[in-house]
Amino acid sequence: MGSAAEGSTVRVALHPRQSEAFSSPATELLYGGAAGGGKSFLLRVSGLRWCLSVPGLQCYLFRRTFPDLRANHLRGAGSLPDLLGPLLADGRASWSEQRGEFRFNNGSALKLAHLQHDSALIRYQGAEIHVLLIDELTHFTEAQYRFLRARVRLGGLKPPEALRERLPRIECATNPGSVGHAWVKRTWVSPKPPREVWRAGAAEGGMRRQYLPARVADNPTLLANDPDYLDRLEGLGSPALVRALRDGDWDIAAGQAFEQFDRDRHVIEPFPVPEHWTRFRSLDWGSTRPFSVGWWAVSDGSDPRLPGGALVRYREWYGWTGRPDTGLRLTSAEVADGIREREDPDERIAFSVADPAAFGRSDGPSVAERMAARGVIFKRAANDRKAGYQEVRARLGGEARDGTGVPMLFVFSTCTDGFLRTVPELVLDAHDPEDVATNQEDHVYDEVRYACMSRPWRSTAREPRARSGDRWKRAFETRQPHGWRVA
Repeated sequence: MGSAAEGSTVRVALHPRQSEAFSSPATELLYGGAAGGGKSFLLRVSGLRWCLSVPGLQCYLFRRTFPDLRANHLRGAGSLPDLLGPLLADGRASWSEQRGEFRFNNGSALKLAHLQHDSALIRYQGAEIHVLLIDELTHFTEAQYRFLRARVRLGGLKPPEALRERLPRIECATNPGSVGHAWVKRTWVSPKPPREVWRAGAAEGGMRRQYLPARVADNPTLLANDPDYLDRLEGLGSPALVRALRDGDWDIAAGQAFEQFDRDRHVIEPFPVPEHWTRFRSLDWGSTRPFSVGWWAVSDGSDPRLPGGALVRYREWYGWTGRPDTGLRLTSAEVADGIREREDPDERIAFSVADPAAFGRSDGPSVAERMAARGVIFKRAANDRKAGYQEVRARLGGEARDGTGVPMLFVFSTCTDGFLRTVPELVLDAHDPEDVATNQEDHVYDEVRYACMSRPWRSTAREPRARSGDRWKRAFETRQPHGWRVA
């Protein structure tokens, strides 16, 4: 590869599947699957190809964290400094540690970037990215990817005629699993057969997409240098993780937080909720990020589908714009009014719980106080994350009842924007498997967690009693209390 005008040449050897990705006509490419498929090396080589072939090109290579960025792309054999050795030695390329970029004599630049902190995204607000490379895409959220994709454009760049149809472009590499597993699978893997090139709709960026699966066998160099690599993958322990990293199996989600969730078991069609069932609300507050309000009823056991004490999510309001993890920016008063508008005039709400952040005071009344002024009163929710995670799992798996496996949490099929879209996709924290990762769209889950930890009670219908004519007898007769128990 190289630019004849500059005499810049980098010689590399690619395996057949890497070569197929290297020459793909797609402009939004996903290469990956199994671990060890040569994905990171391919991205480095591709980035250098575009920089050396198109004068003035701006190429960005992203990794989620800064340590991974350095370890994977700046160190060892096949790293960028290794590949660029001859060009760096004779001055045809240079490296700036301060800017984190390689610059070439033809005016092109290969910039190394990361999103270790959420605030880092704003650095690229005005970036003009001609080629976007993302390593381990499933480590990124969908909102982060969409933001970066919106920065991909040609601008004033005039590529050679032979390359005009292939720029601007995005090339991604990844394994299954992590926080982005579900959205990456939904975007590339599920819509079309592997290797097929197809154009996404305008709302999805309108680029030509392709998913190219990569297996360990597609990287014979690795197996030749390390023949025991496959044995170590087998030793991971988790069958799901082995299938994901050894076979590139996208039909599982390694590290999935709620593997018990089953739409056939937990999702039910709407029905009129009996008036005497305990009803309550839960809230996770957000403005720039989405808020989530859930309405819940506690089954009294009279419906054969729903055990006594089971929670039923019969309504929800997810405050998003339709773009992942983007809130409506409503005020607390507007949210309170919206909650009341969604309820029936005679609907009896026993109590409401909200996340502790809604009670924080920085300067003036809290969110909870402002909502109370509009007639929507919340109490502070229990916020032990690990205990809450175990409670949600127990209800989904039936352990909250008697360990029989009968679920104790159900969701109306109408809860599509919030619960059914986001909760099944959640994964565990890679550093703490007892908690859900926080760098994903977890607002509905947090609100569900508050509901499950609120100790809702089970009500039963009252039997009408005959009215006694003796007022003194009525005053001193033994009264039967309203039947209840903690659900």
